[in-house]
Amino acid sequence: MWLEIAYGVLALLALTIGPIFTLWRNAQLNNSALPIEAAHLSTFVVVQLPALFLLGRRANPLLLWKSAESFLVALVGWILITSVMSDFGAYAIGNAVKGALCVTTGLYLATSFSRHQQLIIVSLATHVGVLVSRFAIARNWPESIYERREWSGMYVNPNLLGPVAAVACISLLFVVAPLYRKIPRQWRFAVGVVVIDVAVFDLIVLFHTKAFTSILSTIVVFTIGASAFGVNQVIASDARKQWWRSSVAVLSGGLVVSMVVLYKFSSLVNGTLLPKSALQERIFAWDFSWTGFLERPLFGWGSGVAWSNQIFRRLDLYWTVENIGHSHSAYFDALLSGGLLAGLLFCAYLVFALYRMRNLEHPQQTDVVRLCLIFFCLSAALFEPFLVTNYFLWPILVMALAPDKKVS
Repeated sequence: MWLEIAYGVLALLALTIGPIFTLWRNAQLNNSALPIEAAHLSTFVVVQLPALFLLGRRANPLLLWKSAESFLVALVGWILITSVMSDFGAYAIGNAVKGALCVTTGLYLATSFSRHQQLIIVSLATHVGVLVSRFAIARNWPESIYERREWSGMYVNPNLLGPVAAVACISLLFVVAPLYRKIPRQWRFAVGVVVIDVAVFDLIVLFHTKAFTSILSTIVVFTIGASAFGVNQVIASDARKQWWRSSVAVLSGGLVVSMVVLYKFSSLVNGTLLPKSALQERIFAWDFSWTGFLERPLFGWGSGVAWSNQIFRRLDLYWTVENIGHSHSAYFDALLSGGLLAGLLFCAYLVFALYRMRNLEHPQQTDVVRLCLIFFCLSAALFEPFLVTNYFLWPILVMALAPDKKVS
């Protein structure tokens, strides 16, 4: 079991992208003719093949097709189809394959480990990324410091290090919290000091990335966690089930309202509720992404290649996004990758999976942790294309939304 946990850590660490990019960076610098995209793709595939193999042996296909995950499988299949038809087929298919493998890795983690083991894997993987990045910054590795002195470590971009540091802090606290009272009394203070020290270290790294999306999503998680702790103290156990159902419904509704306000009425929050420096570029990207979706509403542009397509780049108001390379939204990314059907399948997956969570008969502490991870991913996805890609938040979301390992 510990050997398999070690593999889970390695796979998830690779999906934070930084290690694989670092692995091939020197080779790319020494040989500019090296097909670096093929090297990245092959490495992602090799790392995740064991997860695909083990998932095939352990998953129950009948359960899969009767659950929310059926929409997830359909989404992955449809994006593969639209990528085959894309103008940039070779690149789009590679991106679609990486995204599909991330889904299998998330399902593998959900079907192979208990909830606590999943958190341990997430915490270990992200902390390795944070520690190596801090070492890279201290040793002044190339590109470890971004343009305006933001920390990026081995991730090149601070917006990629930010989620790693945030999830490291969140998962560490959630790993330790349920077990804290079981620790012998004489060791509790020492353990508490160490955990708080490491969590503060993670938050310092997060702060120095200046990654607005990750900081905001971390605040969302801590708000959910603190509210759950407070309610647990004051509400009787027989009333907690109704509170749980109401909480899932309110959070889901809040996400929808946030999407409408940000994407449709962005002027209401730009410079008031949210800083203009963080939002203005994203507003241009969202508006242009919507234009791109309307240009090809049925099949989209293929997985992750719209912004590389010169036809897309010459749509109305193209001059507003000349220095922007992606949609700054996972939801728009789904629409651009696979058109309307991809958007509907993604929404159906989220709705049915959250409805399943809402109807849990006996919500446990681990389910609150799942809810925190889910809404970290979904709130981060409002501002960055972290989902439906080969990034580590995608398998974490799939893992957290999946039913417990015991379900069959």
